Amino acid sequence: MPAQAPATGTAPAGRRLSRRSRSRAAAGRLEAARHGFERSLIALRRAALDAIDSGDLAHLSLRICGERRLRARAEGAA
Repeated sequence: MPAQAPATGTAPAGRRLSRRSRSRAAAGRLEAARHGFERSLIALRRAALDAIDSGDLAHLSLRICGERRLRARAEGAA
């Protein structure tokens, strides 16, 4: 028959170590997941900033091309 826990409500030493090691393992997995999540957020922020930067450059390029086209029309009409 397996040994029973004492009436004080504490678990046998083997179970305590097992619980402790499972708790440490769970804490380690949680930390790894949190770290991975933070890295993903950083990557998403960088991608968003790159998209914003490239959008600004595209907008600037289109504006300059438009201004050149207007100048060329004005010079052609004169």
